[in-house]
Amino acid sequence: MTATSDTLAALNSGENAVAAFQIDGKPVRGRSVRLGSALDEALRGHDYPEAVSRLLGEAVLVGALMARALKFDGRLLVQAHGTNDGAVSMIIADCTTSGDIRAYARYDEPSLERILSEDPNPNAYTLLGGGTFAMTIDQGPDMENYQGIASIEGESLADCAEHYFDQSEQIPTRIRMAVGQLQTPGQDPVWRGGAIMVQQIAGDMSRGETLDDWNTAQALLSTTKDLELIDPDLGTPELLYRLFHEDGVRVLGYDNVQAKCKCSRERLHASISGFPKTEIDSMFEDGTISAKCDFCAANYVFVPGDFAD
Repeated sequence: MTATSDTLAALNSGENAVAAFQIDGKPVRGRSVRLGSALDEALRGHDYPEAVSRLLGEAVLVGALMARALKFDGRLLVQAHGTNDGAVSMIIADCTTSGDIRAYARYDEPSLERILSEDPNPNAYTLLGGGTFAMTIDQGPDMENYQGIASIEGESLADCAEHYFDQSEQIPTRIRMAVGQLQTPGQDPVWRGGAIMVQQIAGDMSRGETLDDWNTAQALLSTTKDLELIDPDLGTPELLYRLFHEDGVRVLGYDNVQAKCKCSRERLHASISGFPKTEIDSMFEDGTISAKCDFCAANYVFVPGDFAD
């Protein structure tokens, strides 16, 4: 893959890029994602409480890691559905294979206040109260969707993704992930996130036993600090070198990630226009039809003249 100058600049600055990598001579492959302005844009429009935004940011990171690895034009949905014991009933990160990300969450404010009064930094399991974690692969309108489901386990959605791969894909996988806000003097805090995933390549006659190499890769990954994953001044190549320089590590390809919603006024207008006129008329309140996108929070307003014959 040939990277554009813009993509290389983004990667080297740790901004809005996914990188695939291989540890030299070892049966371990991986992907790294670093999100700055793209994650901030995807989260900020909703004005969610910090704990909800952080959880949703984890879902976006998981989706961005996985979606760019798919070999077709489509999208990957990362979903978590909570229980009545938690505050967050649902989170969705919608990530396309071309690098577009969008996300939203549903939560109960009184339940969240109760949880935060007991624990100011609740983990994923506490916020969701258990439940299910799912990844859905959408290959387009002419193909059947594929969905894998696992239980909510662990302190973060990285733990849930690891459990998903162990259970559904039977691919040993480890992920280190961090989501946080960075504060620059005189400016509003901004959301950033980063994650590194490593996976074990199955042994064969040529590779032989791979367990020792896999254990070493896991141990090295575990040394990654949260600040390293969200530091805007630490590029992906430098971070990967810090972790795996003893064996050598090669970046195999780069892809950009951007916050982009597929909603539009035209698409919504076409959808409403498909209803009978009597039903369209019943949708008006105080002379307008208003609709807000769950993902990007864009608000669309229509007046009767928009649907005139």
